[in-house]
Amino acid sequence: MRKKITRKRNDRFRLFRIVILAGFLLTSALIFMVSTLGSQNFGSLHKLVLEAVGPIQKFVAAGSSSVEKFKSEYLDILQDSLRLREENKRLVQQLQENEALLNKSREAMATNASLRKLLEFKNTLGHQGSVAATIIGKDPSAMFRSVIIDQGSNNGILKGNPVVNNDGVVGQVFTITPNYAKVLLAIAPSSAIDVLLQKSRVRGILKGNGTLTYKLEYILKTAEVEEGDHVVTAGYGGVFPTGYQVGVVSKIIKKPRGMFHEIEVTPSVDYQKLENLLILQQPDMAEIKQMAQP
Repeated sequence: MRKKITRKRNDRFRLFRIVILAGFLLTSALIFMVSTLGSQNFGSLHKLVLEAVGPIQKFVAAGSSSVEKFKSEYLDILQDSLRLREENKRLVQQLQENEALLNKSREAMATNASLRKLLEFKNTLGHQGSVAATIIGKDPSAMFRSVIIDQGSNNGILKGNPVVNNDGVVGQVFTITPNYAKVLLAIAPSSAIDVLLQKSRVRGILKGNGTLTYKLEYILKTAEVEEGDHVVTAGYGGVFPTGYQVGVVSKIIKKPRGMFHEIEVTPSVDYQKLENLLILQQPDMAEIKQMAQP
């Protein structure tokens, strides 16, 4: 019974304290409002509250300003990065397009230079008929050494026609179709051409050996021959006209036995850069005989 009475007294005392505290807070708030709104001068309580709240407001304001500044700078950096990325992509594409145009221009200039040299050489042939052709394929076999050209029997190409360019002898036509032909290069092992040492006029047979050089055979050891001597076509057999450049003597091996020198000839033609050729057309023998008649 006493416990119940004591508990009721404690509850009343706790309620009384709450009421007193609420009244105090309400009174303080009214005093603060009156001192703020009723007078332009700061009261002591107002000053106390201001001193307590000011640093917090300053920190919050500074943090908010920093966040806004960081947000603005980050957005600017992001926009600049996106803009630079797009500009870089555009410049790379433009550079690639310019490089492609430059390569096409270089190729056109190189082709024009090659064709101009071939045309100049063709003009030196006089009445010798010829057909210009371009290489469109190469034999992958190192020993066979042949190329395919874009001219055939429809353009007057015949089997056995000699093939040259502005640097000299290239080879000979050995297979034809209406629109294409295959040329056996002079460096092929099965190729053989009658030639002369230009200075001494000594005759020999030039053969291919499957590499980028020739071998000159049947030159007697008594013949006058030196490294650097020019080798030209002899004109025998009516295939190659006389005097076409073939190559230059690059090595002479004098063996103690045998009748002939062993001679290596470097081609005047760069077989690794063949592109445009001239097919020399052999004159019609019937026309020649008719012209020879009185």
